[in-house]
Amino acid sequence: MSHSFSRILLPVDGSLQSKVAIDMTLLISKIFDSKVTVMHVVPNEVLSLPNRIYVPRENFAPISTATGQFPRTIIVPPTKEYLIPDEVVNEVIAGYEENGENLLSEAVSLFAKEGIIAVQKLEKQNSATDAIIEETERGNYDCVIMGNSGNEDDESDLHLGSVAAKVSNSNLTNILVTRKKADLKSIILAVDGTEKDVKAIEQTYILAKAAKSQVILVNVQEKLLSKFGQTAKDIGLEILKRTAVMLPDIEVVQKLMSGDPANSIVEEAKQDDADLVILRRGGNGRFAGLLGSVSDHVLRHATVSVLIIK
Repeated sequence: MSHSFSRILLPVDGSLQSKVAIDMTLLISKIFDSKVTVMHVVPNEVLSLPNRIYVPRENFAPISTATGQFPRTIIVPPTKEYLIPDEVVNEVIAGYEENGENLLSEAVSLFAKEGIIAVQKLEKQNSATDAIIEETERGNYDCVIMGNSGNEDDESDLHLGSVAAKVSNSNLTNILVTRKKADLKSIILAVDGTEKDVKAIEQTYILAKAAKSQVILVNVQEKLLSKFGQTAKDIGLEILKRTAVMLPDIEVVQKLMSGDPANSIVEEAKQDDADLVILRRGGNGRFAGLLGSVSDHVLRHATVSVLIIK
């Protein structure tokens, strides 16, 4: 049974959430002796500087815009324009590249201290998202581990950032979005009894076994008591029982819940103070849209780290 952590791509940007991703990658790569590629992308606004037109202040001219007792005057630029000199643009870009190289070197040195093979990769692209997706596809990675956002101003903001959201939607490999430092003592595995659960169960078993984690099995039925009597409850209990058998030699807690699946999983993870939630991506047949929306909602709104299994 192969695991999802042999080759890991770790995008970094120097933010607090990026440092959380580094910590998670260190933890996992120590367990599985993973090969890690640490990646940084030079911001697109820097690369586009030469295309921006600026007007110097001394070229601004006052014009009158009103008449009467209280006329007003505003400053508007004349038609004369100029580009930022190439040497200035190049100096700014070089500064960003140097900062990126320093970030990469610091991260790689952390892995080296733990005896983990890590290489660094600096990309220069207009889009950080595109660069990460292209590297994911090109490098044949088992997993991408990244912070939920690059918001250094508010480290308590745990909502999914645009780059993490787009990378997770690429559906190229497994995606682990980190939110806070964790030690993997407690893992929530959400299952619904479909065939796509199997791979998520396998990867949960491998990770929990190696990390000595407790696994909280969660199944959510929209209504436990309905016109079908106890049927929904019986189905949920059977799903949990069947899944628990697939996790031998692991401490397993089974939880059958009622309500909206997405919100229930998010709330359960928060109440249990879990370290990680594991879900599989999408579903089968007529349930594909619903199950896809569940994993997407959990990924966006959970306050703990989330691993989406492809």
